[in-house]
Amino acid sequence: MKYRDIIRTANSNLRKSKLRTFLTIGAVFMGALTLMLTTGVGQGLKTYVDEQVSAVGAKDALIISVKTEGGGPVSNDNPKDYDPSKKQASADFTNPPMLSAEDVAKIEKTEGIKSVQLFYPVAAEYITRQGQGKFLITATQAVDGLNQPLSAGKLVDNSSDTSQITIPPAFVGKLGFSNDQDAVNKKVAMAFKDSQGQIFEIPVTVVGVQEKTLIQGNAANVNDATMLAAFNRATAGVPDFQRNQYAYVVGKFDVNMSETDLKALKDRLAEQGYSASTLEDQLGIINNVINVITVFLAVFAGIALAAASFGIVNTLFMSVQERTREIGLMKALGMGRRKIFALFSLEAILIGFWGALIALGAANIIGRIGSKVAANTLFKDFEGLELFSFPTRAMIPIIILIIVIAFLAGALPARRASRKDPIEALRYE
Repeated sequence: MKYRDIIRTANSNLRKSKLRTFLTIGAVFMGALTLMLTTGVGQGLKTYVDEQVSAVGAKDALIISVKTEGGGPVSNDNPKDYDPSKKQASADFTNPPMLSAEDVAKIEKTEGIKSVQLFYPVAAEYITRQGQGKFLITATQAVDGLNQPLSAGKLVDNSSDTSQITIPPAFVGKLGFSNDQDAVNKKVAMAFKDSQGQIFEIPVTVVGVQEKTLIQGNAANVNDATMLAAFNRATAGVPDFQRNQYAYVVGKFDVNMSETDLKALKDRLAEQGYSASTLEDQLGIINNVINVITVFLAVFAGIALAAASFGIVNTLFMSVQERTREIGLMKALGMGRRKIFALFSLEAILIGFWGALIALGAANIIGRIGSKVAANTLFKDFEGLELFSFPTRAMIPIIILIIVIAFLAGALPARRASRKDPIEALRYE
């Protein structure tokens, strides 16, 4: 029997016990579908995050903060000798060690750092507009060169002396604007607290309205002039040694710097007692979280596939039992062990293949429907997010994995069939 005939015979044998084959393929289908949908969600979210990270820009920015010693109350590090020249970890994580003016000067002089952008430690209390209410808001100081998707207007300008802000879409209606474009070039007020706990407001011009993204969330972006004005008002009368402190600064480096040189720059900063990371480093944490969740969900798919493999074993053992006389006849006619093993193994492979292929088709249909539903409900504010993605490079390994699992599950029954004695097989009733 030629191998082409073996393939034809294997397909024919599966059709003989239609219900049993259907149920076994169904078990493989459920496991494969679970694994593909899990992978699809992970790929969809990772693709979106990667697009967001690529669009962020500011690839020449290092976020620099104090590298603390001691590790804090939850650290398992071994005790370290006290060094008064190094800053210690604070037990109060809401009040981390700050960079001083001397620290900033050292960072500016570090080889590889072109310039340093100060980030002022003031937090907005609320945002308001004349005739409207007061709304809690998180305001972040814009990083030079940072891109941001906007639905209207432009990005804030850090070189401008006027206070500017881009607001999240959720605040457009709350502040009394009819639409995103209506908000552009209108005045709002940002409120802060001074050192005496008194609220003061700063007029700010809305220059743009943001698109909602996973990275930016519901935080507004303000320029340096806004934060500097708030900082000066908030720290009026405070001694300079207390005023000139920063939770972090952004150091600019040559965007063409190699990975090796960038690592060397981070090491130089670390030797001076500073922790440095790029925006890509920080945003990459999101991908790590997605990977962990995807792996966790894939475990359940693995359990389903394991159950399906037992179904394949049972189906082929039953097939071997029912076709004992047929196996004896094939051996009597000169069919060798290898080809009998190949015949039953191929039946297992076909079960895995058809289960995986049907699952891929179903996953694509469910994914398209799921992505549309998610885009119109839970993720309607996240432009460009496709919840499910099934790239070929991710799906082909899954199909191969399922076929391999099916082959391994069918190997024992196939081996048993190949080792049957032809005389005893022909006598079997």
